[in-house]
Amino acid sequence: MLGDTQIAAVAPAERRPVAIPAALLAIAIAACVAWSAQISALRMAVRSAGALANVRTPLKPLTLTLQRAAFESGHILPVYGSSELYCCGNPYRPTQLFASEPTGFDAFAIGRPGMGNLLFTQTFGALGRTLQDKKLVLIDSPPWFSNTDEGEAQSYAGNFSPEIAGTFIFESPISLPLKEATARRMLDYPATLADEPLLRLAVRTLADPTPLHLAEYFAIAPLGRLTTWVERVRDAVLTRQFLRPYRKPPASSPPHRGHLDWSALAARATKIAERRNSTNPFGFPNRSYSYLLKNGIIGDALAVYHSGATNRNGELYPVPVEWEQSMSRSVEWTDLQLAASVLHELGARPFVWTMPMPGPYDDYTVLSAPARQAYYERWTRALDEARVPGLDFRFADEEPYFLTDTGAHFSPRGWILADLALDMFWHDRPIEEIRVALATLARQVPAPPAAFAWPTAAKPRGEAPR
Repeated sequence: MLGDTQIAAVAPAERRPVAIPAALLAIAIAACVAWSAQISALRMAVRSAGALANVRTPLKPLTLTLQRAAFESGHILPVYGSSELYCCGNPYRPTQLFASEPTGFDAFAIGRPGMGNLLFTQTFGALGRTLQDKKLVLIDSPPWFSNTDEGEAQSYAGNFSPEIAGTFIFESPISLPLKEATARRMLDYPATLADEPLLRLAVRTLADPTPLHLAEYFAIAPLGRLTTWVERVRDAVLTRQFLRPYRKPPASSPPHRGHLDWSALAARATKIAERRNSTNPFGFPNRSYSYLLKNGIIGDALAVYHSGATNRNGELYPVPVEWEQSMSRSVEWTDLQLAASVLHELGARPFVWTMPMPGPYDDYTVLSAPARQAYYERWTRALDEARVPGLDFRFADEEPYFLTDTGAHFSPRGWILADLALDMFWHDRPIEEIRVALATLARQVPAPPAAFAWPTAAKPRGEAPR
Protein backbone atom coordinates (compact mmCIF):
# COMPACT_ATOMS: atom_id res chain seq x y z
CA MET A 1 0.00 0.00 0.00
CA LEU A 2 1.07 3.59 -0.61
CA GLY A 3 1.83 5.79 2.30
CA ASP A 4 0.28 9.22 2.85
CA THR A 5 3.37 10.91 1.49
CA GLN A 6 3.27 8.81 -1.65
CA ILE A 7 -0.42 9.48 -2.18
CA ALA A 8 0.14 13.20 -1.79
CA ALA A 9 2.91 13.05 -4.36
CA VAL A 10 0.89 11.06 -6.90
CA ALA A 11 -2.51 12.77 -6.64
CA PRO A 12 -1.60 16.10 -8.27
CA ALA A 13 -0.01 14.33 -11.22
CA GLU A 14 -3.11 12.22 -11.65
CA ARG A 15 -5.47 15.19 -11.44
CA ARG A 16 -3.53 17.55 -13.66
CA PRO A 17 -4.49 16.08 -17.08
CA VAL A 18 -8.18 16.24 -16.17
CA ALA A 19 -8.09 20.04 -16.42
CA ILE A 20 -7.22 20.01 -20.12
CA PRO A 21 -10.23 17.93 -21.28
CA ALA A 22 -12.44 19.94 -18.96
CA ALA A 23 -11.24 23.19 -20.51
CA LEU A 24 -11.72 21.82 -24.02
CA LEU A 25 -15.18 20.61 -23.06
CA ALA A 26 -16.07 24.05 -21.68
CA ILE A 27 -14.87 25.69 -24.91
CA ALA A 28 -16.86 23.20 -27.00
CA ILE A 29 -19.99 23.83 -24.94
CA ALA A 30 -19.55 27.60 -25.25
CA ALA A 31 -19.06 27.28 -29.00
CA CYS A 32 -22.19 25.14 -29.31
CA VAL A 33 -24.21 27.62 -27.27
CA ALA A 34 -22.93 30.51 -29.39
CA TRP A 35 -23.66 28.62 -32.61
CA SER A 36 -27.16 27.76 -31.36
CA ALA A 37 -27.75 31.41 -30.48
CA GLN A 38 -26.88 32.44 -34.04
CA ILE A 39 -29.15 29.81 -35.58
CA SER A 40 -31.97 30.68 -33.21
CA ALA A 41 -31.62 34.42 -33.91
CA LEU A 42 -31.68 33.82 -37.67
CA ARG A 43 -34.80 31.66 -37.42
CA MET A 44 -36.54 34.24 -35.27
CA ALA A 45 -35.55 36.95 -37.74
CA VAL A 46 -36.87 34.98 -40.71
CA ARG A 47 -40.23 34.57 -38.97
CA SER A 48 -40.35 38.28 -38.08
CA ALA A 49 -38.88 39.74 -41.28
CA GLY A 50 -42.22 40.89 -42.66
CA ALA A 51 -43.02 42.82 -39.49
CA LEU A 52 -39.62 44.52 -39.67
CA ALA A 53 -39.80 45.62 -43.31
CA ASN A 54 -40.56 49.25 -42.47
CA VAL A 55 -38.98 49.35 -39.01
CA ARG A 56 -36.20 51.89 -38.69
CA THR A 57 -33.42 50.46 -36.51
CA PRO A 58 -29.60 50.54 -36.75
CA LEU A 59 -29.60 46.75 -36.41
CA LYS A 60 -30.81 46.41 -40.00
CA PRO A 61 -27.98 48.21 -41.87
CA LEU A 62 -25.20 47.83 -39.26
CA THR A 63 -25.47 44.11 -38.46
CA LEU A 64 -26.01 41.02 -40.61
CA THR A 65 -28.60 38.72 -39.00
CA LEU A 66 -31.67 40.69 -40.06
CA GLN A 67 -30.31 41.13 -43.56
CA ARG A 68 -29.62 37.41 -43.91
CA ALA A 69 -33.15 36.72 -42.70
CA ALA A 70 -34.62 38.92 -45.41
CA PHE A 71 -32.76 36.99 -48.09
CA GLU A 72 -33.63 33.63 -46.52
CA SER A 73 -37.36 34.34 -46.32
CA GLY A 74 -38.08 33.63 -49.98
CA HIS A 75 -40.79 36.29 -50.24
CA ILE A 76 -38.97 39.52 -49.35
CA LEU A 77 -37.08 41.90 -51.64
CA PRO A 78 -34.29 43.75 -49.78
CA VAL A 79 -34.00 47.39 -50.87
CA TYR A 80 -30.73 49.14 -49.96
CA GLY A 81 -30.58 52.91 -49.88
CA SER A 82 -30.40 55.88 -47.56
CA SER A 83 -32.86 58.46 -46.24
CA GLU A 84 -35.35 58.04 -49.11
CA LEU A 85 -36.35 54.63 -47.72
CA TYR A 86 -38.06 56.18 -44.70
CA CYS A 87 -38.52 59.81 -45.67
CA CYS A 88 -41.46 61.13 -47.64
CA GLY A 89 -43.77 59.47 -50.12
CA ASN A 90 -46.31 58.36 -47.54
CA PRO A 91 -48.45 56.24 -48.05
CA TYR A 92 -46.76 54.65 -51.07
CA ARG A 93 -43.27 53.76 -49.93
CA PRO A 94 -42.65 50.14 -50.97
CA THR A 95 -42.62 48.95 -47.37
CA GLN A 96 -46.14 50.36 -47.15
CA LEU A 97 -47.58 49.37 -50.52
CA PHE A 98 -46.26 45.80 -50.45
CA ALA A 99 -46.74 45.21 -46.70
CA SER A 100 -49.59 42.75 -47.25
CA GLU A 101 -47.72 41.14 -50.16
CA PRO A 102 -50.49 41.94 -52.68
CA THR A 103 -48.41 40.60 -55.57
CA GLY A 104 -46.53 37.90 -53.69
CA PHE A 105 -43.65 39.74 -52.00
CA ASP A 106 -42.79 42.40 -49.44
CA ALA A 107 -40.05 45.05 -49.60
CA PHE A 108 -37.48 45.23 -46.80
CA ALA A 109 -35.80 48.63 -46.30
CA ILE A 110 -32.10 48.55 -45.36
CA GLY A 111 -30.33 51.89 -44.99
CA ARG A 112 -29.75 55.08 -43.08
CA PRO A 113 -29.15 58.72 -44.03
CA GLY A 114 -25.60 59.12 -45.27
CA MET A 115 -25.01 55.57 -46.44
CA GLY A 116 -23.21 55.10 -49.75
CA ASN A 117 -21.72 52.57 -52.10
CA LEU A 118 -18.51 51.90 -50.15
CA LEU A 119 -20.52 50.81 -47.13
CA PHE A 120 -22.77 48.71 -49.33
CA THR A 121 -19.69 47.11 -50.91
CA GLN A 122 -18.61 45.92 -47.47
CA THR A 123 -22.14 44.78 -46.62
CA PHE A 124 -22.57 42.73 -49.78
CA GLY A 125 -19.14 41.15 -49.37
CA ALA A 126 -19.89 40.32 -45.73
CA LEU A 127 -23.17 38.65 -46.71
CA GLY A 128 -21.14 36.48 -49.07
CA ARG A 129 -22.82 33.38 -50.47
CA THR A 130 -26.11 34.44 -48.90
CA LEU A 131 -26.52 36.58 -52.03
CA GLN A 132 -26.09 33.72 -54.49
CA ASP A 133 -28.93 34.01 -57.03
CA LYS A 134 -30.84 36.40 -54.71
CA LYS A 135 -32.57 39.58 -55.87
CA LEU A 136 -31.89 42.95 -54.30
CA VAL A 137 -32.32 46.62 -55.15
CA LEU A 138 -29.66 49.29 -54.59
CA ILE A 139 -30.69 52.96 -54.77
CA ASP A 140 -28.08 55.62 -55.54
CA SER A 141 -28.64 59.34 -55.00
CA PRO A 142 -27.20 62.10 -57.22
CA PRO A 143 -25.94 64.13 -54.21
CA TRP A 144 -23.58 61.24 -53.37
CA PHE A 145 -21.63 62.04 -56.52
CA SER A 146 -21.02 65.70 -55.69
CA ASN A 147 -20.47 65.62 -51.92
CA THR A 148 -17.45 67.30 -50.38
CA ASP A 149 -14.70 65.16 -48.89
CA GLU A 150 -15.66 66.35 -45.41
CA GLY A 151 -19.29 65.44 -45.94
CA GLU A 152 -18.36 62.01 -47.25
CA ALA A 153 -16.12 61.31 -44.27
CA GLN A 154 -18.83 62.25 -41.77
CA SER A 155 -21.47 60.15 -43.54
CA TYR A 156 -19.15 57.16 -43.82
CA ALA A 157 -18.04 57.32 -40.19
CA GLY A 158 -21.60 57.66 -38.95
CA ASN A 159 -22.62 54.44 -40.67
CA PHE A 160 -19.44 52.37 -40.35
CA SER A 161 -19.93 48.89 -38.86
CA PRO A 162 -16.87 47.08 -37.42
CA GLU A 163 -18.80 43.79 -37.60
CA ILE A 164 -19.56 44.19 -41.30
CA ALA A 165 -16.13 45.59 -42.16
CA GLY A 166 -14.37 42.78 -40.27
CA THR A 167 -16.50 40.09 -41.88
CA PHE A 168 -15.78 41.61 -45.28
CA ILE A 169 -12.01 41.78 -44.74
CA PHE A 170 -11.53 38.39 -43.09
CA GLU A 171 -14.32 36.18 -44.46
CA SER A 172 -15.74 37.51 -47.71
CA PRO A 173 -15.40 34.94 -50.53
CA ILE A 174 -14.71 37.60 -53.15
CA SER A 175 -11.45 37.71 -55.10
CA LEU A 176 -8.33 39.08 -53.45
CA PRO A 177 -7.85 41.95 -55.98
CA LEU A 178 -11.38 43.19 -55.33
CA LYS A 179 -10.85 42.98 -51.58
CA GLU A 180 -7.57 44.89 -51.97
CA ALA A 181 -9.24 47.65 -54.00
CA THR A 182 -11.93 48.05 -51.35
CA ALA A 183 -9.30 48.14 -48.59
CA ARG A 184 -7.58 51.05 -50.34
CA ARG A 185 -10.83 52.99 -50.24
CA MET A 186 -11.40 52.08 -46.59
CA LEU A 187 -8.02 53.61 -45.74
CA ASP A 188 -9.34 56.97 -46.96
CA TYR A 189 -11.29 57.08 -43.68
CA PRO A 190 -8.65 56.13 -41.07
CA ALA A 191 -10.67 57.44 -38.13
CA THR A 192 -13.11 54.54 -38.49
CA LEU A 193 -10.25 52.06 -37.94
CA ALA A 194 -8.59 53.85 -35.03
CA ASP A 195 -10.24 51.67 -32.38
CA GLU A 196 -9.92 48.44 -34.38
CA PRO A 197 -6.19 47.54 -34.33
CA LEU A 198 -6.50 44.09 -35.90
CA LEU A 199 -8.86 45.30 -38.61
CA ARG A 200 -6.67 48.34 -39.22
CA LEU A 201 -3.61 46.14 -39.71
CA ALA A 202 -5.48 43.84 -42.11
CA VAL A 203 -6.81 46.74 -44.17
CA ARG A 204 -3.35 48.28 -44.41
CA THR A 205 -1.71 45.05 -45.52
CA LEU A 206 -4.40 44.47 -48.17
CA ALA A 207 -4.23 48.05 -49.40
CA ASP A 208 -0.51 47.60 -50.20
CA PRO A 209 -0.37 43.92 -51.19
CA THR A 210 3.35 43.23 -51.30
CA PRO A 211 4.32 39.58 -50.71
CA LEU A 212 5.38 40.45 -47.16
CA HIS A 213 2.14 42.29 -46.45
CA LEU A 214 0.01 39.48 -47.86
CA ALA A 215 1.89 36.98 -45.72
CA GLU A 216 1.13 39.18 -42.72
CA TYR A 217 -2.55 39.37 -43.68
CA PHE A 218 -2.91 35.60 -44.01
CA ALA A 219 -1.06 35.16 -40.70
CA ILE A 220 -3.55 37.32 -38.78
CA ALA A 221 -6.62 36.15 -40.71
CA PRO A 222 -7.47 33.28 -38.28
CA LEU A 223 -7.51 35.70 -35.36
CA GLY A 224 -9.56 38.09 -37.47
CA ARG A 225 -12.09 35.37 -38.21
CA LEU A 226 -12.32 34.58 -34.51
CA THR A 227 -12.96 38.25 -33.79
CA THR A 228 -15.73 38.48 -36.38
CA TRP A 229 -17.25 35.27 -34.99
CA VAL A 230 -17.46 36.92 -31.58
CA GLU A 231 -19.11 39.94 -33.22
CA ARG A 232 -21.65 37.66 -34.88
CA VAL A 233 -22.50 36.08 -31.54
CA ARG A 234 -23.01 39.54 -30.09
CA ASP A 235 -25.15 40.41 -33.14
CA ALA A 236 -27.27 37.30 -32.53
CA VAL A 237 -27.84 38.16 -28.85
CA LEU A 238 -28.83 41.74 -29.68
CA THR A 239 -31.10 40.55 -32.48
CA ARG A 240 -32.90 38.08 -30.23
CA GLN A 241 -33.51 40.80 -27.67
CA PHE A 242 -34.73 43.21 -30.33
CA LEU A 243 -37.09 40.67 -31.92
CA ARG A 244 -39.07 39.78 -28.80
CA PRO A 245 -41.85 42.35 -29.48
CA TYR A 246 -42.04 41.28 -33.14
CA ARG A 247 -42.68 37.58 -32.69
CA LYS A 248 -45.63 36.34 -34.70
CA PRO A 249 -46.86 32.91 -35.80
CA PRO A 250 -46.01 31.81 -39.34
CA ALA A 251 -48.60 32.50 -42.02
CA SER A 252 -51.13 29.70 -42.40
CA SER A 253 -51.30 30.12 -46.17
CA PRO A 254 -49.02 31.56 -48.86
CA PRO A 255 -49.51 35.25 -49.72
CA HIS A 256 -52.04 36.15 -52.37
CA ARG A 257 -50.44 36.74 -55.76
CA GLY A 258 -52.70 39.31 -57.32
CA HIS A 259 -52.28 42.41 -59.46
CA LEU A 260 -52.35 46.10 -58.65
CA ASP A 261 -54.16 48.76 -60.65
CA TRP A 262 -51.12 50.91 -61.35
CA SER A 263 -53.00 53.60 -63.28
CA ALA A 264 -55.43 54.11 -60.40
CA LEU A 265 -52.59 54.13 -57.89
CA ALA A 266 -50.60 56.65 -59.94
CA ALA A 267 -53.64 58.94 -60.26
CA ARG A 268 -54.29 58.76 -56.51
CA ALA A 269 -50.64 59.34 -55.63
CA THR A 270 -50.41 62.31 -57.98
CA LYS A 271 -53.49 63.88 -56.37
CA ILE A 272 -51.96 63.43 -52.93
CA ALA A 273 -48.70 65.07 -54.02
CA GLU A 274 -50.62 67.89 -55.71
CA ARG A 275 -52.73 68.59 -52.61
CA ARG A 276 -49.59 68.89 -50.50
CA ASN A 277 -48.29 71.81 -52.55
CA SER A 278 -50.01 75.19 -52.73
CA THR A 279 -47.04 77.48 -52.27
CA ASN A 280 -44.37 76.99 -54.96
CA PRO A 281 -43.82 76.29 -58.67
CA PHE A 282 -41.46 73.32 -58.14
CA GLY A 283 -44.01 70.76 -56.98
CA PHE A 284 -42.49 70.48 -53.51
CA PRO A 285 -44.76 69.86 -50.52
CA ASN A 286 -45.51 72.97 -48.49
CA ARG A 287 -43.57 71.66 -45.52
CA SER A 288 -40.41 71.07 -47.55
CA TYR A 289 -40.77 74.39 -49.34
CA SER A 290 -41.11 76.23 -46.04
CA TYR A 291 -37.93 74.60 -44.74
CA LEU A 292 -35.97 75.34 -47.93
CA LEU A 293 -37.15 78.95 -47.98
CA LYS A 294 -36.44 79.52 -44.29
CA ASN A 295 -32.88 78.19 -44.68
CA GLY A 296 -32.12 80.31 -47.75
CA ILE A 297 -31.71 77.31 -50.08
CA ILE A 298 -34.11 78.20 -52.89
CA GLY A 299 -34.29 81.99 -52.81
CA ASP A 300 -32.22 82.54 -55.98
CA ALA A 301 -34.20 79.95 -57.93
CA LEU A 302 -37.45 81.62 -56.88
CA ALA A 303 -36.14 84.98 -58.02
CA VAL A 304 -35.23 83.55 -61.43
CA TYR A 305 -38.66 81.96 -61.75
CA HIS A 306 -40.43 85.19 -60.76
CA SER A 307 -38.40 87.15 -63.31
CA GLY A 308 -39.72 84.94 -66.10
CA ALA A 309 -36.25 83.65 -66.97
CA THR A 310 -35.01 80.06 -66.97
CA ASN A 311 -31.69 78.29 -67.18
CA ARG A 312 -33.11 75.09 -68.59
CA ASN A 313 -30.91 75.22 -71.68
CA GLY A 314 -27.89 76.64 -69.88
CA GLU A 315 -28.23 80.13 -71.36
CA LEU A 316 -28.75 82.16 -68.18
CA TYR A 317 -25.80 80.98 -66.10
CA PRO A 318 -22.26 79.93 -67.04
CA VAL A 319 -21.52 76.22 -67.29
CA PRO A 320 -21.36 74.80 -63.72
CA VAL A 321 -17.68 73.88 -63.99
CA GLU A 322 -17.17 73.35 -60.26
CA TRP A 323 -20.14 70.98 -60.01
CA GLU A 324 -19.14 69.11 -63.15
CA GLN A 325 -15.60 68.62 -61.89
CA SER A 326 -16.80 67.50 -58.48
CA MET A 327 -19.22 65.06 -60.08
CA SER A 328 -16.78 63.66 -62.63
CA ARG A 329 -13.98 63.18 -60.07
CA SER A 330 -16.16 61.77 -57.31
CA VAL A 331 -14.81 58.65 -55.61
CA GLU A 332 -18.42 57.48 -55.51
CA TRP A 333 -17.93 56.22 -59.09
CA THR A 334 -15.17 53.95 -57.82
CA ASP A 335 -17.39 52.80 -54.97
CA LEU A 336 -20.28 52.09 -57.35
CA GLN A 337 -17.94 49.97 -59.46
CA LEU A 338 -16.76 48.12 -56.34
CA ALA A 339 -20.31 47.41 -55.16
CA ALA A 340 -21.38 46.18 -58.60
CA SER A 341 -18.28 43.98 -58.90
CA VAL A 342 -18.88 42.38 -55.51
CA LEU A 343 -22.49 41.63 -56.45
CA HIS A 344 -21.34 40.17 -59.76
CA GLU A 345 -18.74 37.90 -58.16
CA LEU A 346 -21.20 36.64 -55.55
CA GLY A 347 -23.78 35.71 -58.18
CA ALA A 348 -26.44 38.12 -56.88
CA ARG A 349 -29.27 39.45 -59.04
CA PRO A 350 -29.17 43.20 -58.41
CA PHE A 351 -31.30 46.02 -59.78
CA VAL A 352 -29.55 49.37 -59.29
CA TRP A 353 -31.25 52.77 -59.47
CA THR A 354 -30.33 56.37 -59.28
CA MET A 355 -32.89 58.83 -58.07
CA PRO A 356 -33.67 61.59 -60.59
CA MET A 357 -32.55 65.16 -60.09
CA PRO A 358 -35.21 67.82 -59.30
CA GLY A 359 -35.49 69.31 -62.80
CA PRO A 360 -38.48 71.61 -62.09
CA TYR A 361 -36.24 73.33 -59.53
CA ASP A 362 -32.83 72.88 -61.17
CA ASP A 363 -34.03 74.60 -64.35
CA TYR A 364 -33.77 77.85 -62.37
CA THR A 365 -30.26 77.13 -61.04
CA VAL A 366 -26.84 76.56 -62.60
CA LEU A 367 -27.72 72.87 -63.08
CA SER A 368 -29.25 73.11 -66.51
CA ALA A 369 -30.82 70.19 -68.34
CA PRO A 370 -27.59 69.49 -70.31
CA ALA A 371 -25.59 69.40 -67.06
CA ARG A 372 -28.04 66.97 -65.49
CA GLN A 373 -27.99 64.85 -68.62
CA ALA A 374 -24.23 64.45 -68.20
CA TYR A 375 -24.82 62.87 -64.79
CA TYR A 376 -27.36 60.38 -66.14
CA GLU A 377 -25.08 59.43 -69.02
CA ARG A 378 -22.10 58.88 -66.71
CA TRP A 379 -24.15 56.80 -64.31
CA THR A 380 -25.60 54.66 -67.11
CA ARG A 381 -22.14 54.00 -68.55
CA ALA A 382 -20.90 52.92 -65.12
CA LEU A 383 -23.71 50.37 -64.80
CA ASP A 384 -23.22 49.13 -68.36
CA GLU A 385 -19.52 48.59 -67.68
CA ALA A 386 -20.37 46.69 -64.50
CA ARG A 387 -22.87 44.51 -66.41
CA VAL A 388 -25.58 45.31 -63.88
CA PRO A 389 -29.13 46.37 -64.87
CA GLY A 390 -29.79 49.98 -63.97
CA LEU A 391 -32.63 52.49 -64.00
CA ASP A 392 -31.92 56.23 -63.98
CA PHE A 393 -35.46 57.73 -63.89
CA ARG A 394 -34.38 60.45 -66.28
CA PHE A 395 -37.84 60.36 -67.87
CA ALA A 396 -39.09 62.06 -64.69
CA ASP A 397 -36.30 64.64 -64.48
CA GLU A 398 -38.63 67.59 -65.16
CA GLU A 399 -41.81 66.19 -63.67
CA PRO A 400 -43.33 68.27 -60.87
CA TYR A 401 -44.58 66.31 -57.86
CA PHE A 402 -42.04 63.50 -58.44
CA LEU A 403 -39.62 64.55 -55.70
CA THR A 404 -40.27 66.31 -52.42
CA ASP A 405 -37.21 68.56 -52.16
CA THR A 406 -33.89 69.55 -53.71
CA GLY A 407 -32.37 66.30 -52.48
CA ALA A 408 -33.38 62.84 -53.57
CA HIS A 409 -36.65 61.85 -51.92
CA PHE A 410 -39.61 60.42 -53.82
CA SER A 411 -43.08 61.90 -53.47
CA PRO A 412 -46.12 59.56 -53.43
CA ARG A 413 -46.20 59.83 -57.25
CA GLY A 414 -42.49 59.10 -57.49
CA TRP A 415 -42.77 56.07 -55.25
CA ILE A 416 -45.67 54.58 -57.20
CA LEU A 417 -43.60 54.51 -60.37
CA ALA A 418 -40.65 53.15 -58.42
CA ASP A 419 -42.95 50.53 -56.88
CA LEU A 420 -44.00 49.42 -60.34
CA ALA A 421 -40.32 48.90 -61.17
CA LEU A 422 -39.89 46.84 -57.99
CA ASP A 423 -42.90 44.71 -58.79
CA MET A 424 -41.77 44.00 -62.34
CA PHE A 425 -38.23 43.23 -61.20
CA TRP A 426 -39.49 40.76 -58.58
CA HIS A 427 -41.51 39.02 -61.29
CA ASP A 428 -38.48 38.72 -63.59
CA ARG A 429 -39.45 41.28 -66.21
CA PRO A 430 -36.48 42.48 -68.33
CA ILE A 431 -35.05 45.94 -67.74
CA GLU A 432 -36.15 47.32 -71.11
CA GLU A 433 -39.72 46.26 -70.44
CA ILE A 434 -39.55 48.00 -67.05
CA ARG A 435 -38.32 51.24 -68.63
CA VAL A 436 -41.10 51.18 -71.22
CA ALA A 437 -43.75 50.43 -68.58
CA LEU A 438 -42.68 53.35 -66.40
CA ALA A 439 -42.57 55.82 -69.28
CA THR A 440 -45.97 54.59 -70.45
CA LEU A 441 -47.55 54.96 -67.01
CA ALA A 442 -46.08 58.47 -66.66
CA ARG A 443 -47.72 59.44 -69.97
CA GLN A 444 -51.04 57.79 -69.14
CA VAL A 445 -51.23 59.58 -65.79
CA PRO A 446 -49.36 62.84 -66.38
CA ALA A 447 -48.34 65.16 -63.61
CA PRO A 448 -50.19 68.50 -63.85
CA PRO A 449 -48.31 71.80 -63.70
CA ALA A 450 -47.60 72.91 -60.17
CA ALA A 451 -50.55 75.00 -58.99
CA PHE A 452 -49.79 77.54 -56.29
CA ALA A 453 -50.51 81.01 -55.01
CA TRP A 454 -47.66 83.33 -54.01
CA PRO A 455 -47.90 84.23 -50.34
CA THR A 456 -47.47 87.99 -50.20
CA ALA A 457 -44.67 87.85 -47.65
CA ALA A 458 -42.75 85.18 -49.56
CA LYS A 459 -43.05 86.60 -53.08
CA PRO A 460 -39.52 86.99 -54.51
CA ARG A 461 -38.40 90.46 -55.41
CA GLY A 462 -35.60 91.91 -57.49
CA GLU A 463 -33.88 90.90 -60.70
CA ALA A 464 -32.72 87.41 -61.53
CA PRO A 465 -29.11 86.70 -60.55
CA ARG A 466 -26.63 86.91 -63.38
